[in-house]
Amino acid sequence: MTETVFISEWLKESYPVVYGSLCHAFDVCKVSFKILPYSNDYWCRDFMPVHIGNGRYVGYNYRPDYLWDDTSLRQYITNQLAACEGIDLEMADSMDIIFDGGNYVRCGETVLVTDKIFMENPQWRPLRLIERMEEAFQAEVILLPWDMEDECGHADGMVAWLGGNRILLNNFRQLEKGKKKPFTKRVLKILEAHYDITELCYDCKVHPKSWCYLNYLETGNGIILPALSETMDCDNDLAALECFKSLFPEKEVLQVFARPLIKEGGAIHCITWNLFQQ
Repeated sequence: MTETVFISEWLKESYPVVYGSLCHAFDVCKVSFKILPYSNDYWCRDFMPVHIGNGRYVGYNYRPDYLWDDTSLRQYITNQLAACEGIDLEMADSMDIIFDGGNYVRCGETVLVTDKIFMENPQWRPLRLIERMEEAFQAEVILLPWDMEDECGHADGMVAWLGGNRILLNNFRQLEKGKKKPFTKRVLKILEAHYDITELCYDCKVHPKSWCYLNYLETGNGIILPALSETMDCDNDLAALECFKSLFPEKEVLQVFARPLIKEGGAIHCITWNLFQQ
């Protein structure tokens, strides 16, 4: 299986410093990367097909409400078919469902999706919607509660797969200290029935945007981790680096300055898309 990472040309146009840092990380990790032939935005994870395993992909209707509901933002909606033109990929299925690649976390034989999917597809009966996704993804769909503080409702901002039955949960417990209705308890109750959970926790006073570190990119040789500081030496960046080195001892962990993206609600995983080919 070969792997190529794609990014949008708009990343270089909009954030040249982030683009340069990311390209350096690709070189160090010996990652083959290419520029998407067509896109209207740099959040390519959201509009590209999702990988269901063995180099096979599933397409969908990309029309997220956080862009569609504001007519001035519709210009940033990328046509998925146009974005895939010229890319040699095996499309196993295409769903007539409004979906978003950021709301898809593949965990072996299961897929994690937030329940925002119901609000985005009111024309579907809930059970039939789940059945259709399971048919396309060829996996059991497990629903997570939508944290409505995140308008996108993305599962990839909540969890990441560590392989086997293990998943990585974001540092919600640290971030929600002092809140009256902890979100973590609701999420854990669902996840504990299916997975062995590792919770992220940083040995420092956490920044409100320390959620960003879960939005990393894993490649065959390394982990590309977002950084809040341009010099990558603030307390949170250093604590995150040590944490991920212990989580992935067999891989090189590199940080990429991503604060401009983080301010917009995303990071490294959001701006990359992995193409796997047999």
